[in-house]
Amino acid sequence: MGFTAAQAARLTGNTAAQLRSWKRLGLVVPGASEPERYSFRDLVALRVVASLLDAGLSLARIRRALRYLVESGEDIAALSLVTDGENVWACRDDGQVLDALRHGQLAFFVAVDRVVADVEAEVGAFDAERQAFVDELRAAHPAGSARRATGAAASDRTGDATVPADPRRPAARR
Repeated sequence: MGFTAAQAARLTGNTAAQLRSWKRLGLVVPGASEPERYSFRDLVALRVVASLLDAGLSLARIRRALRYLVESGEDIAALSLVTDGENVWACRDDGQVLDALRHGQLAFFVAVDRVVADVEAEVGAFDAERQAFVDELRAAHPAGSARRATGAAASDRTGDATVPADPRRPAARR
């Protein structure tokens, strides 16, 4: 199903004059499937162009980015485009980020939410290992745990720093 220029303008929030201008510039040209009719993909492209213009990107940069993405076979409707007003990055669902103005140079992408989940899992595993180690020590030396606690309490009362007694050594005489 194709849409006339008037329908496309209404559906995308653009003016008929903008559509004519963008057609003349080769930005979004209707008629790939039906002569002089905009396809659904064309409507998406028209909205993308308007969004990129609103973000401060020039028509020349938009044209270059879209041309690269279309020529490389990217499905623009399946991408998320990100711009800082000068650059355009195309983000795929698989996590890859392409620089659409540098001929698809792969950009570095860090999924911070995945990093957070990995660190949380590592911290959880570390805490569990540490607690298991402490529990094993306490189970192996129950008397030593009580003696250390008594020594710590005594040092708090006297203000002296004491070294906890090692249950394997005989007590030192004073």
